[in-house]
Amino acid sequence: MLIDIVGAGAVGLLYTSRFIRAGIHVRLWTRTEKQADILRTEGLVVTERDGSVTKIRPIEAYPFQAADHIIQDSGKQIEVLGLFVKQTHLTNPFIERLGALPRATDSLFVCFQNGIGHIERLESVIAGEQLVKAVTTEAATRVAANHILHAGSGMTWLGQDVRNCERLQNNIKVVNNLLNQAGFQANLSNNIDNMIYHKLLINAVINPITAILRVPNGELLLTERRIRLMREVYEEVTSIYREAGIPVADDAWDNVLLVCRSTAHNTSSMLADVLQDRSTEIDSITGELLRKADAYALNVPVQRALYQFIQALDPMNPLL
Repeated sequence: MLIDIVGAGAVGLLYTSRFIRAGIHVRLWTRTEKQADILRTEGLVVTERDGSVTKIRPIEAYPFQAADHIIQDSGKQIEVLGLFVKQTHLTNPFIERLGALPRATDSLFVCFQNGIGHIERLESVIAGEQLVKAVTTEAATRVAANHILHAGSGMTWLGQDVRNCERLQNNIKVVNNLLNQAGFQANLSNNIDNMIYHKLLINAVINPITAILRVPNGELLLTERRIRLMREVYEEVTSIYREAGIPVADDAWDNVLLVCRSTAHNTSSMLADVLQDRSTEIDSITGELLRKADAYALNVPVQRALYQFIQALDPMNPLL
């Protein structure tokens, strides 16, 4: 099976590397021609947590802007596409181009985005039954165009809202098997939305605070004041969840602390964006939570303050 991967950031490159090492055909789509050229000519370098280094080549990489022509000329339509771009890259032109790509009638688009709201936008160009929601706790950092650090192993879950097509459900099982074949711990989930909201809760607590304080995840636990701030954010998010009928696990707070400890040296994706003067995913995380809070007339002042702080750090914010 051919797997198309759109997005050559840290996590996209991690999945690319594992698939190729497992003998699975990958066609990788990058944001720039420059990165595609580097990957094709120099290969992909992966440094594991134990310091071991693997170079993977050849890499079949192309700029996404040329995807429609390349796919058409190759005669190899999309069967399974892993979407690894950030929410900030899901612009209307990008979504329209994605939806126009030549694809098989039973193709699947597996969406690995943080936050919420993207599936509804993608449904404007891709049938809902072809969209698969994915949640992963794999951690990676990109240190160069073709070099990543695998910062931590985790789980990957796949799920779908629509379950009335046996053929598509069988395809999801095939994708899940390919993930396991590639060395990932992958499972199918009947409650993927609960997992998405669980991850959203963790991201909503950790990401904005690390981005403002400019510290790795573990340093949030160094002082009582930081832990109190985390707890205030946590309480506001869970109040929104309760009002919206979204389940909150009994050990949800303990899981937030556990993530901080297990990823102590990691730079959150939001902090990485701030340090690189890039737009962050604050709209799809805290912004979406604020929209839910407004719908229920909930007062969540800490959420609103975090949102405004991160927005103020955005060099592309037209209001600045």
